[in-house]
Amino acid sequence: MKKIVIYLVLLLGMVSAVPAFSNEPGATAEILPDLTLTVPENDSYIKYLGLTGKKGESFALTDIQADILLIELFSMYCPFCQNEAPIVNELYEKMEEVSKKGPIVKIIGLGASNSQFEVDHFKKTYNVPFPLFPDQDMSMYKALAGEGTPGFIGCRIDNDGKATIVLRNSGGFYSADDFLKELIKSGGL
Repeated sequence: MKKIVIYLVLLLGMVSAVPAFSNEPGATAEILPDLTLTVPENDSYIKYLGLTGKKGESFALTDIQADILLIELFSMYCPFCQNEAPIVNELYEKMEEVSKKGPIVKIIGLGASNSQFEVDHFKKTYNVPFPLFPDQDMSMYKALAGEGTPGFIGCRIDNDGKATIVLRNSGGFYSADDFLKELIKSGGL
């Protein structure tokens, strides 16, 4: 009996340490990896992202002018991504509405194992209004610890240009409104 009590006390002590890894205030933050993309050729995307670099130059994700950045991990070949595209497009529209009067929320997509051709095909087929970038070698997907497609990673970008991951969602979501509220709340805004 004495051993059981000791094990329970030890177990309780270990469980009480778990909040250090949660999204609670003061918890250990997961830093967004240093990832770079190429400034798009499309002027409206440059404006949307708030970039100052020249077309074809590299930029860091933290260069995107936003309070919260949502990164969608998708693949042209993923049937779930294809089905999810309309609701993600709706989410983009809601982000644009919120950004006019509240925190600035932006979204980009990374095509896991997709070439520029495949990303462009997905964009055209599903009328995606926000910037999509290829990740043909999946280096960014791996750095972000992707867990399938679609996947969503919400990042809070501070004024000093540092970004922390505040939300991870593997799989889709059912309501653009609810997901946006969760994203903003997770970002502390």
